[in-house]
Amino acid sequence: MNIKYGIIVLLALLIYKANAQQVVLKGLINSSAGSAIPSATVRLYRVADTTLYQQSSSDAKGAFTVKVSGSFVYHLKITAIGYQPYAQDVRSGSDVLKITLQPQVTNLNEVVVSSPPSTISVQQGKLTYNVEQSATATGSNVLELLRRTPGVNVDQDGNINLKGSPAVNVMLDGRMTYLSGQQLSRLLEGMNAGTVSKIEVMTTPSAQFDAAGNAGIINILSRRTNKAGYALNISSGMTVSRYVLHAESLNGNIRTGKVNFFGSLGYNYRRRFMQETSTQLSGGSTLLRDGINPNQSRFYSYKGGVDINLSSRQQLGFSYTGTTDDWSKDAAGTLTIFNNANQVTSRVLSHDYAKEPFYNNIFNLNYLLKLDTLGKVLSADADYIGYRNFSDGYLNSNSYDPQGNLIGGFQQLNFHQPSIIHIRSFKADLTLPFKTWKYKAGLKYAAVETDNKFRYDSLANGVSTYAPSLSDHFQYHERIAAAYGSVSRKWAGTDLEAGLRAEHTNLDANAIAAGQRNTANYLSWFPTLGITQKLAQDQQLDLSVSRRITRPNYTDLNPVRYYIDKYALYQGNPQLVAETSWLSQLSYTLKDRYIASISYNHSDHFIGRTATVDPISQLLTLSTGNFPHRDRLELQIIIPVTLAAFWEVQTTTTFSHTAYPVAQLAGPLTVTKDAVDLFVNQTFRLPAKITFELQTRYTSPDLNGTYMSRYYFTMDGGFKKSFLNKKLDARLAFADLFHTGWYWGYSLSDTLPYSYKNTPDSRRLSFSLVYHLGGKLTPGKTHRTEEQDRL
Repeated sequence: MNIKYGIIVLLALLIYKANAQQVVLKGLINSSAGSAIPSATVRLYRVADTTLYQQSSSDAKGAFTVKVSGSFVYHLKITAIGYQPYAQDVRSGSDVLKITLQPQVTNLNEVVVSSPPSTISVQQGKLTYNVEQSATATGSNVLELLRRTPGVNVDQDGNINLKGSPAVNVMLDGRMTYLSGQQLSRLLEGMNAGTVSKIEVMTTPSAQFDAAGNAGIINILSRRTNKAGYALNISSGMTVSRYVLHAESLNGNIRTGKVNFFGSLGYNYRRRFMQETSTQLSGGSTLLRDGINPNQSRFYSYKGGVDINLSSRQQLGFSYTGTTDDWSKDAAGTLTIFNNANQVTSRVLSHDYAKEPFYNNIFNLNYLLKLDTLGKVLSADADYIGYRNFSDGYLNSNSYDPQGNLIGGFQQLNFHQPSIIHIRSFKADLTLPFKTWKYKAGLKYAAVETDNKFRYDSLANGVSTYAPSLSDHFQYHERIAAAYGSVSRKWAGTDLEAGLRAEHTNLDANAIAAGQRNTANYLSWFPTLGITQKLAQDQQLDLSVSRRITRPNYTDLNPVRYYIDKYALYQGNPQLVAETSWLSQLSYTLKDRYIASISYNHSDHFIGRTATVDPISQLLTLSTGNFPHRDRLELQIIIPVTLAAFWEVQTTTTFSHTAYPVAQLAGPLTVTKDAVDLFVNQTFRLPAKITFELQTRYTSPDLNGTYMSRYYFTMDGGFKKSFLNKKLDARLAFADLFHTGWYWGYSLSDTLPYSYKNTPDSRRLSFSLVYHLGGKLTPGKTHRTEEQDRL
């Protein structure tokens, strides 16, 4: 691998030496309010023949660069969703252009309405949920925001799915979270939506991103200002549902000429209630479960950092992010067992208590060197991530006969689970733009170490006894070394990008008590190809093809047993292997607003949810397994419509066809399902500058591992009003108006007739106030440290 890395770096350096001198046209795009406008489309046309010469887009600071040659006059056009188009003639070699875009204005019957940027926008294949523009974000946490993001689904356990697959990477300000489904959901549940600026969804990332995550990347951007001076947001909110909840946060920064200090503090008190029912048929008996699963959390978050401009070409940054989650649950349930004559044979009453404080510390050091003024950049990031989780609790049960007499006495299992995770990573990227081609190359190394000791003690007659057959000690070590190279070129009307990424994986998963040890050492190659073709003015086609990989979550490899009740548990699967996929997508875009895309994903060793039952003990085991393969065809259509000067509607409709084999008594059987996911976002601009937003989502039944998930429907809405010259924002929002946000489904395998329905306390009313001091906070700086959230 060292030889391959050396070849890539050597080729990049040779290309750098061969570079010819060229001129770069630079600019800075702001709104009339003075805030930076990211993701604006910048097009440069030749004045002589009006053909498209170059195209680019503005970054998070509103800055853009376009490479030109010679001393010529060009026609510059800039467009951004929610703003009026901008055009002017410019000459190569000009000073930095300072451009101000005005909000889109619609005239109807002499009424003038100013339109801020849309809540949902799509540009260059990336879907963006502008959280700070949304009135429905009030009283929400970040996990709830993802439930309202088109194309993203969150199940009853908080697992995040994109394009029908849990193989998605979740980043915070460009850095991977490194967490498992449950740990990630708890982190996102603790984050107040008021600290978030945008959520970006990328389904076809390029070769410079980690190859992990077959479905794509979700990037959650926090707020930070890029202008000199200071900015501070103070927010407080209250939510009323089954419980009264509240959240407070401070978020801001101070920027001088060369130094930018930033930080945030947050507290979120949340409680959740879930009514859980299920039916299981096994060995001629029917097991009916009915229980409640309430939990509560006191979530503290704290963040601080500094960015320093060492010179006009060098930047150095350091940041620390920490969270503390004081989480606990106190669940109870009744299991009723019927015989084949539908007569009650016994009842089991269970009580499940757990207290799990969770600590998260992330340190980042980053450096950027501009090799010249033409866009050649060398960047480096080093990260250390430490997680600690100390779980203590018990599960007890009493069994009764049909007459209510106690059977077998009181039973209780106590557990203690210290879990420690260390992650170290380093990456370096080199960007070399030339006259006609742009080259990128990079290296990355990541080391992961996890240590999980799970101890069970059986309590009988007041005496606690160690239960070695139920306990385990799981250790996992993983080393991934990666290198990539990519080239891109722009012709008149055509953009091309091709890349190749190599990843060498060395892992060792050791379940010490169970005596199960799995090791792997392999090299994988991941090519990517992207082509954009301009068809005519305001029309384009995008084609992308890539190969990706999803490695198993570390907790899914751990064979330790997590008991739900006396007859049900979750257990990891140490035999899991990595899932690999080929993903292709073709998109058509009209006026940067109307988008239709068709995609196809073929996966081998697809990782999904499984369930089995012991016919003798009737013990239900939930787990994760490999399905031989999976095929998914998807059509997505995004249509924004202005129905009136005060009323805008955007619909995102996704049609899908999914197929893969599921185990049956007579052998594997391929199951198929056609599904639709409809997301409608309506914005009403009412008198007195009040904004009302209404979001409706319907998801039809769809496949989910060995289960068929039934339909999901919810409606959320909110009002937003600004006071004191937009210094104070007041928001009133409701969630799940008709209380229809259920999670229910059934098993597709005849080896286990099983169905479930979970009903959360999702209908809520929230009110919040946000006070702005100083400047306006915008999306924070993104460090592209890509690593799979698999812990």
